[in-house]
Amino acid sequence: MIQHHPPNLKSYLMSNIADRHFNIKRSLITFCMALLAVCSSAQPIKNTSISYVHQDEPGCSVYFIKAVARIFLNKKSISEKLSKDHFVSEAARIPGKIIAGFTIDTSRVNGRKVYQISPKGKKSGKYVVFLHGGGYINNIFRQHWTFAATIVRETNCTFIIPDYPLAPASTFEEAFAMLDAIYKNLLTHIAAKNIILMGDSAGGGLAFALAQKQRNDGIPQSAQLILISPWLDITMSNPEIQEVQKKDVSLRADNLVMAGNAWAGKSDPANYLVSPVNGSLVGLPKISLFIGTHDILYPDCKKLKVLLEQKGIAGNYFEYPKMFHDWVMLISLKESEKAISQICQLIVE
Repeated sequence: MIQHHPPNLKSYLMSNIADRHFNIKRSLITFCMALLAVCSSAQPIKNTSISYVHQDEPGCSVYFIKAVARIFLNKKSISEKLSKDHFVSEAARIPGKIIAGFTIDTSRVNGRKVYQISPKGKKSGKYVVFLHGGGYINNIFRQHWTFAATIVRETNCTFIIPDYPLAPASTFEEAFAMLDAIYKNLLTHIAAKNIILMGDSAGGGLAFALAQKQRNDGIPQSAQLILISPWLDITMSNPEIQEVQKKDVSLRADNLVMAGNAWAGKSDPANYLVSPVNGSLVGLPKISLFIGTHDILYPDCKKLKVLLEQKGIAGNYFEYPKMFHDWVMLISLKESEKAISQICQLIVE
């Protein structure tokens, strides 16, 4: 006769606990091995930011231009122009060589001209919306045409240059109305990934502000922002500006404040739409910044660089020691050739 002994409750519980521990341990080991496999196969996150400081001493041409500017350049030109009622500046004529060498198209948006410069041959499919500088009171200079043509020649991209409204006859609000219309129309036949916003001086600040406005309005962002000697804060309140002012041969902070106030109209000069360094940097295209250290706009450009770094936002920074304001537009300088080469590389990436 087979005898049935009652089970040992302690042994039974211990056996079950051991089995469960084993299963949990096995599951953890399996999970860790899978995680390790994923991590080992994944590519490491790369910091794609460029921080470039030009090492060569400025050429003789730079020192010559500075000397001439100190003697002959009228730093009061902004205040003098603003003193005239209904000051209007026409765009410089496009040089004949550019007309002959490229396809030039002109259209109108909100009653103002929009110029398009494209190669006569193969086109890359990239479009650069270029906003010209001039303190928000001066129109397109001849140097802007030659700069644009150089970039188009080297990259086969298409340049779109709006003749946007200027102060004091207009404010930033009229300019944004025009630029929004241009950009939205461009999006109807060009993918945002193939559009670049670029600007020099005041145009650089305008491009930066436009990108922030578009982000806030839910409009698809361009692929990148390229800012050349940008005017980032029309209040000129950065205390470091006074020290750099001694080295700047073309700009005066007090005159820029006057032009900035005319551009802002009745709005707060600290508003990010006119002083874009005060806006949010989140959700913007990658920023590439070109600046010279003898430019009174240099302190605010350094401020932007620090803000990007503090927030962990990738951005490119190109610093040229002893270079004056907007030197990149003078395409014959060796420093300009270097910067233009860097800009072209950013466009074709």
